[in-house]
Amino acid sequence: MSETIPERLEKMSRDYRGKVAISFRGTRILYRDLPGIIAQEVAAMQQAGIQPGTRVVTAIGNSWHALRFYLAALTLGVIPIPLSPRTPEDMQVNILRAASAQFLLREAPLKDQDVPCAILRENGEISYPLTLLPSSIPLPELESPVAALFCTSGTTGMPKLVMLTHRNILSDIDSCFDLVDISPEDRMLGVLPMFHVFGFSIAYLLPLMKGMTLTIVPSLYPLEEFIAALREDQSTVFLGVPAIFSILTGARKKTSFDLHPLRLLICGGDALPSRVREAFEEAFGLCIIEGYGITEASPVVAVNPSPEVRVPGSAGPVISAIRLRIVNDTGEDLGTNEVGEILLAGDPVSPGYFANPEENAQAFREGWFCTGDLGRIDERGILYIEGRKKEVIIVSGFNVYPQEVEEVLLGFPGVAQAAVVGVKRELRGEMVKAYIVPQEGVSLKPREIVDFCRKHLPPHKVPRLVEIVPGLPQTATGKVMKYLLAKAASEKEYEV
Repeated sequence: MSETIPERLEKMSRDYRGKVAISFRGTRILYRDLPGIIAQEVAAMQQAGIQPGTRVVTAIGNSWHALRFYLAALTLGVIPIPLSPRTPEDMQVNILRAASAQFLLREAPLKDQDVPCAILRENGEISYPLTLLPSSIPLPELESPVAALFCTSGTTGMPKLVMLTHRNILSDIDSCFDLVDISPEDRMLGVLPMFHVFGFSIAYLLPLMKGMTLTIVPSLYPLEEFIAALREDQSTVFLGVPAIFSILTGARKKTSFDLHPLRLLICGGDALPSRVREAFEEAFGLCIIEGYGITEASPVVAVNPSPEVRVPGSAGPVISAIRLRIVNDTGEDLGTNEVGEILLAGDPVSPGYFANPEENAQAFREGWFCTGDLGRIDERGILYIEGRKKEVIIVSGFNVYPQEVEEVLLGFPGVAQAAVVGVKRELRGEMVKAYIVPQEGVSLKPREIVDFCRKHLPPHKVPRLVEIVPGLPQTATGKVMKYLLAKAASEKEYEV
């Protein structure tokens, strides 16, 4: 059997005994003390009747206490299914039933649902339920045991449950660490949500698997606490999603602060608009390096190694543990700079979705995972992401990639957010529609936006429909849920 996460952590606790492993609001835990603390939580779980193989849906925020629970769960063989604490209660229960989980872990009792619930209190104590639900669907027997189930980001509807094994996660961590300019002497500032695989695996587990010091910050707010933690622990590495970098840039306009001594800032989770990148870099004098990942790959697939060699707008080279192909609709491999679907294989790739044979048959074929993402590889081996296959718009036989149009729209003065979808209208066929969120206090005219697009896009890519909206439906990490955008004609819609 391959190495497990607890086995790696045990090795780090010996190799870096006297070093600070975790810092959280003035509490510092040394590597040598981690095994004993984790063992105490494991004993509490066992006393509550929780056994290896138990599944638990967690809806808890960022804290050392949350991470302690996750590390204990991984040690005992309990499988967490992390969710945002803001997930509606009925959705938490639906996912619990879909995962055949035995109980929930929350920060407050359920109001209207009758399922076993553990409570994580502010002081870090966990009160476990007296009884657990039975599990009706077993996990598959695999060479490496399942470590966790992660919900897909849900931009296309009900999330699927992605099984990630210990080998999946560790191989992705090791391959990222080998590619990126990072070392055990670096110090990670963790603010990404633990319920997201990018945060769970790369922001929180990677530092502990590599002997780094991890500082946990519950949120960007209040900003003073975030900056104080950065200063106190002298963090050097920071992971974010586009929304986080945008928020920091906006805060810099209101309050003077810098991000010293951060030196390596990595963006993932979604495409980073060039306007957001440029505004952040101008404000702070720091470079953001971009990558590409997907939950089913644990999650990192490609990443720019350092600010010195980054290629802005690209996802960087593919990590060594991943094998990647770009294929057309018939499954044939494409050449340099040709756009096609991204297929993945290798140790970081999930063995499949839990209890979902239909989706497994569609997504995992002949040893390859079909991502549904579109990309291309240039002559240097650099990966570029072009969008989602399902979101491609066909206008008069030509492919239109929404991400390209959105990038142009974000360059129009006064546009805060933009989402582009294809809509079908009788007698017109499929058309490009843009949903535009204006910046605060700004009044936008659709005709001027269309005229701007005509200067920067071929005619078939110019939006024919524009609707100004107050906001866009988004996931907890800032991805726009395009399937929720209205496809029917609207009275507020401007048609060219």
